[in-house]
Amino acid sequence: MYIKKKSFRHFIVCTFLLLMSINLLAQETTISGKIIDERALPMQGVSISVKNKKITTISNVNGEFNIKAVDLVGSTLLFSYVGHASQETTITSDKFVYNITLKSNSQELNDVVVIGYGVSRKKDLTGSIGSVNVKDLQKAQMPSFDQALAGRVAGVQVSANDGQPGSNMSIVIRGNNSISQSNSPLYVVDGFPIETNLNSILSPADIESIEILKDASATAIYGARGANGVIIINTKKGVTSAPVVNFQSSYALQNVIKRLEVMNPFEFVRYQLDLNPTLYTPIYLSNGRTLDSYKNITGVNWQDNLFRQAPLQNNSVSITGGTA
Repeated sequence: MYIKKKSFRHFIVCTFLLLMSINLLAQETTISGKIIDERALPMQGVSISVKNKKITTISNVNGEFNIKAVDLVGSTLLFSYVGHASQETTITSDKFVYNITLKSNSQELNDVVVIGYGVSRKKDLTGSIGSVNVKDLQKAQMPSFDQALAGRVAGVQVSANDGQPGSNMSIVIRGNNSISQSNSPLYVVDGFPIETNLNSILSPADIESIEILKDASATAIYGARGANGVIIINTKKGVTSAPVVNFQSSYALQNVIKRLEVMNPFEFVRYQLDLNPTLYTPIYLSNGRTLDSYKNITGVNWQDNLFRQAPLQNNSVSITGGTA
């Protein structure tokens, strides 16, 4: 009977010690701290999570946070916030307060687009922007940049106003917006809005970049003048370096692709007589000439005298460099 009582007493003691150890192992750990930015200002809304565990919280208006959980020693805290580099820290047994400084992530600003008077990230834009590859644009042997722009940007239509050589090109973005008014876009050269055509004052060799705003979002920057779209042109500028000489030369030949079909002398005189016999009979059927007399006459095609194989040569020389 004594042995049984002693064994029961040992059982009670062991059970009590075991429960105490379990309670110690399951004790909660409180992790707290404060998060600030590079200007030492508190950051609200920073996400704080424990890696590999479903434990997360956010910082309050004062940048402070608090996490209560078991078995946190040895775990990794992850601090993340939009526009800032994420930061990790390991929880140790001798430290339960963590003050963190998050640094801005400058790499997110690498992919920017020029819009109006500033720059913006592409993913922040609500409008449609078309970019032109200037190197490919300069390969085209064209006297003006608007002619070389044809067929290079979706939604941008470039056509001639008439068939006269040297006439201005018409650029229409996303179709005609007005029946009675002009549908020409607004040009912005180095930040200066210009409403006139640029084909005679801007050389393709001087262009650094071309961006085209193709929808109504352009009106938020330029107002009603941007309703037909905006073509933003940045020209080349000098740099601080040793003197650099750039020379570009191109040569091309221009031909009329298709000429008009004209009548021969016999067909022309017959047409004139059918049109007004009283007027043209004394002119073409005098001195014994008849309509058949014009069958053996060699006519003159004035297109042969008007059109020729015309050379087109462009030479551009620029010198850049110097001190600041």
